[in-house]
Amino acid sequence: MDVQKWLRDEAYEQHGDDHAHHHDDHGDHAHDHGHHDHSHDVNRHDDHIRSFCITFDEPIHWDAFVTWAEIFTQMRGESLLRVKGILNLVGEDAPVAIHAVQHVFHPPASLPAWPSDDHRSKIVFITKDLGPQVIRESLYHLNAAVSETNDRNTVEE
Repeated sequence: MDVQKWLRDEAYEQHGDDHAHHHDDHGDHAHDHGHHDHSHDVNRHDDHIRSFCITFDEPIHWDAFVTWAEIFTQMRGESLLRVKGILNLVGEDAPVAIHAVQHVFHPPASLPAWPSDDHRSKIVFITKDLGPQVIRESLYHLNAAVSETNDRNTVEE
């Protein structure tokens, strides 16, 4: 499977032949935590539908991702029209592919290898009335909390 094409196609399928899209890397924020998002504001639906990709430079804790997914599917599932991604997980060598539609997260799939030398987590979202900032920040903070808890437990042992 061509994972890079799978993610790229998902990010741009909302735009058809429209190639005028806008990239926001948010590099000017004082709270850049090693993640980025690329918002594509041109779409063929209405102003409520957005597609964007969030990238995390550091590995994500599986527990943090699962907690985030449970919260968002319960609280904002109707706004998560589509989610696709490839995750670099703490303690795992191989990437994990994720896929969701609204309230349903399908079982993750371990991939045999990374599709390229780029081992960052990349998650593509198509949302309704939900922007990248709340998604990015909530996942980042959950991941940091799990990391801090794991570090504290390691020191106590």
